[in-house]
Amino acid sequence: MKRTAQEIAKEIKELVDQLASISSAGTSAGKSSVKVKPKAKKGASGALSILIEEEFFDTPKNLSTIMGRLKEIGRYYPKPSVSMNLLNLTRRRTLTRIPDNKTKKWLYVLRK
Repeated sequence: MKRTAQEIAKEIKELVDQLASISSAGTSAGKSSVKVKPKAKKGASGALSILIEEEFFDTPKNLSTIMGRLKEIGRYYPKPSVSMNLLNLTRRRTLTRIPDNKTKKWLYVLRK
């Protein structure tokens, strides 16, 4: 049984109309009643966000201190991954890094 292009187009239009009526019946005034949570960041950047929220970076911290705190909260990441995310946060102007003259390493602190 072959169908013509007009019959197929008519069938598709009916299906689209049904979908439109179903989707508008499920929402009120075009807005969804389901609240969407913002996605939590994953990986090392998410872990650093947790540290920022708990005000860990209020005082300058070096990379080894940051790695230790991440391990305390159960987040294990390689040092290059954490340092790259710290650099990205510095570039986004969330953190500031300060050179430590004694150890010749960087200290990271929350930008205010």
